[in-house]
Amino acid sequence: MWNNKTMKKQGLHNKLVKVFVVQILLISLATLLGVFSAEKIVEKVLVRQALVGEADHFWARYQQDPNFPTPDTLNLKGYLAVGNHFANIPQPLQQKVPGYFRADFNGRKPIVYIEDQGNARLYLVFDEEQVANLAFYFGVVPLSLVLLLIYLFAWLSYRQSRKAISPVIKLAYIVEQFDFRRQSLAQLDLNELKRTSDTDVIKLIDALDHFAERLEQFIQREKNFTRDASHELRTPLAVIKSSLALLQKRKDFQPNENQSIARIDHTLRDMESLIETLLLLAREESSPLPEEDVLINDLLMMLMEQINQTMGHDKISVTLQQNCLLLIPAAEKVLAILFFNLLRNAFIYTSEGVISITIDDKQVSISDTGIGMTQQQLEHVFEPFYRAHADGTGHGLGLTIVTQLCNRYGWKIKIRSKQGEGTRMTVVFPKARRLGGKINTN
Repeated sequence: MWNNKTMKKQGLHNKLVKVFVVQILLISLATLLGVFSAEKIVEKVLVRQALVGEADHFWARYQQDPNFPTPDTLNLKGYLAVGNHFANIPQPLQQKVPGYFRADFNGRKPIVYIEDQGNARLYLVFDEEQVANLAFYFGVVPLSLVLLLIYLFAWLSYRQSRKAISPVIKLAYIVEQFDFRRQSLAQLDLNELKRTSDTDVIKLIDALDHFAERLEQFIQREKNFTRDASHELRTPLAVIKSSLALLQKRKDFQPNENQSIARIDHTLRDMESLIETLLLLAREESSPLPEEDVLINDLLMMLMEQINQTMGHDKISVTLQQNCLLLIPAAEKVLAILFFNLLRNAFIYTSEGVISITIDDKQVSISDTGIGMTQQQLEHVFEPFYRAHADGTGHGLGLTIVTQLCNRYGWKIKIRSKQGEGTRMTVVFPKARRLGGKINTN
């Protein structure tokens, strides 16, 4: 489930703001590039072509009339040097060679075009200040106004878009803040959002209401069935248990009959554990079990002894590596069911070798040297009623129950396995607290 920080980063409102900010930045960048490109085109191409045209026009008239005056207007000033007579040429221009460039001239930097023809040299000085002022008033100012209008329209579009999606954002916030563990779906009140005039939002809210209602009914039916079935199964199990206790008191059984009774007893214990787990999962949502600081070291030693008595044999050794004392805030019964299922799986799929339990900071690992699993089997191992090996015992619910408990309490489960080498299951407890350093190795 997302937290508030994640919603702020990834919410519709934030995405909408980013879209409009990026849009405005791109428009501004495109406009600046356009203005810069236009300025360079005007300076490097249009003005140069105009000066070349002015020079051609002057030379054509000069050939007809050597006394034809050089250009002399508000923005364009011409100078002519014949032979080596540069007296009438401004000092900053006398040392310049033919070409097109800017030059320091009378405290300005006008564009200068110099061209030779015969023994004469023509200097054309174009001061674009007036033209630049005109370009500013008739180009940049209108362009700025257009940009302001674009920004205004973008802002209005953003306001309208925000108004349109605000009920959706509010709906997402209400659903995110709703505590599904302590409240039923029937308590999800969306009436306030129905005041909007957006028919699409109203349809979405109605659809969500109907979905929540149907989901609540489904969850309730499932919980009722699990609770009732578990309670009903307790009675025949109690009868079987009492009858088995009477049989175990008899002394006249053959060896093979004793083995059969032991298998019945083992299966009966498994069924009791499964029913207890189903009851726990059925009632925990409506009435959460009280949490306490459980010293997992003591609990694992007790479980290790219990399961070793019922499933252990000479070919399997169990070790406990305690790298610290670990306190886990949870219901002890939940932790017992969790690790009982993990240990039971390790015993089921290990015919001989070592089962290792390791307690580390914020995590507990259970490793075995059993038959292991392939990558394909690992992809399905948490599915209900799935058994990685057909010849294994059990109901295929152990890891499914472990996953449900981890999801409900916010724990993380990791699995690594290699066929023929064994499996390692690790449960991470984010809220666990470490006490002291390394204890010992059993």
